[in-house]
Amino acid sequence: MKLNHTISNLIIALFFGTSFFQLQAQNLISSAYLSSVSEANLEAEYFFDFSSGVDLYRVLYTTPDVLGVLDTASGLLVVPDDPGFAYPLLVFQHGTVNDRWDVPSQLAGGYQLATVFGGQGYATVAPDYVGLGEARGLHPYVHADTEASAAVDFLYAAKQFADQNNFLQLNDQVFVTGYSQGGHAALAAHRALELDYSADFTVTASAPMSGPYSISKKMIDFTLGDTPYGFVAYIAWTALSYNLAYGNLFSNVDEFFKPNYATFVEQFRDEVITLGQLNAELTAELINDVGAVTPKAMLQPAILDAILNDPSHPVSVALADNDLHNWEPQAPTHLVYCTADDQVFYQNAVFADSIMNANGAPDVSAHDVNPTADHGGCVQPAMIHTILFFNGLKEVTVATRELTGSPDDPFLVAPNPVRDELLIQKLTEIGTSSNVALYDVHGKLVRQSNWSNSDLLRLDVKDLNEGLYFLLIDADDGGRYSVKVLVGER
Repeated sequence: MKLNHTISNLIIALFFGTSFFQLQAQNLISSAYLSSVSEANLEAEYFFDFSSGVDLYRVLYTTPDVLGVLDTASGLLVVPDDPGFAYPLLVFQHGTVNDRWDVPSQLAGGYQLATVFGGQGYATVAPDYVGLGEARGLHPYVHADTEASAAVDFLYAAKQFADQNNFLQLNDQVFVTGYSQGGHAALAAHRALELDYSADFTVTASAPMSGPYSISKKMIDFTLGDTPYGFVAYIAWTALSYNLAYGNLFSNVDEFFKPNYATFVEQFRDEVITLGQLNAELTAELINDVGAVTPKAMLQPAILDAILNDPSHPVSVALADNDLHNWEPQAPTHLVYCTADDQVFYQNAVFADSIMNANGAPDVSAHDVNPTADHGGCVQPAMIHTILFFNGLKEVTVATRELTGSPDDPFLVAPNPVRDELLIQKLTEIGTSSNVALYDVHGKLVRQSNWSNSDLLRLDVKDLNEGLYFLLIDADDGGRYSVKVLVGER
């Protein structure tokens, strides 16, 4: 039940006012360095080009719990390891996890996908979500408000982290994505950012992947019919989540589930068994009980009837409140899916695409990235599509003072354009030493040198391809200086 498994169920929306979040939940508590992954290791693992390695940090920050009480949440911050550039922020929302500690901040729960985005040149926040990792209580599974607030408040914490650490510079771009439950969480975060936090963040692009955006319609049809559905534990977690958030679905678990199923659901609620163990127990019980893994057989008849036939019932209201299709994203949005997905019905993306476009969204489209892939098999093509989509819009800029050739510049860089050898001369006393680095337009380091005594440094560039490069000078006095260098014809 890790990232390649997902949700098949439900959420609640707009239970809390946004003013509480904005006023109280934007505080970085602490950060701790975990590890690093080199650019070479990323390329060896994932078989395509990266612009940098990454440094991984566990971050604690404040965000409201499902009842609106401020809590300590955790998440993973992935920082590109080249400090010479200003990077976009990217939200990566993880998929369904097995238990409290199967989360990105523990280098689990699909954290590898966050490192991929980091190595592509994005400062990536991967929240654990409310009720997971360090956050208290039961995780409100597929609950739109807390999925969104955990992401938004992590973005604020990441900005504070950057303010405190000069090795991370940020630009104004924000990208949003996630897979499975994370697809739903990504769309929830995108909606919150555009509707409630546009003064502080502007979404550049969004790519929710394989998420359940039509919970009250498409997912109900997919999971509560006569066709077997093998991921029945998701329904149990959703019921527990919505009862926690709304407080009016049931008093005892056996009011929602038949008693022989309720026992296992209670054990999961109390963290006695994991989600995988719960799914195994419920599956075995269904086969023993009705001879097939049809989730509707777990539900009390009155609950099943209400879900299917009574839109005013509290369960139906919770489901409808958490549909994410009926709004108009303003940023370019790709709803990424695979038709053969066995956990999240592909019609979630197709339906959301049709409604959003009918509502007047300027740039929303659904993309079937592999018609024959199941939910696990869809991860790789969905990621590749999203990376290519985002990289076409990404801006990575040099985060320094630009040298203009004026008398006030502390360095002279010549000749420019250059053919064979670039000369960098100190014109003022700026410290005892300086680090000089040359990057290509993709942010890849191609030359690096240090000096301490001489006022003149020579960089051999004759084997570099023709084109534009960025020279970054990091001086001992804390100043950073940059200049665009054109390597010309020889």
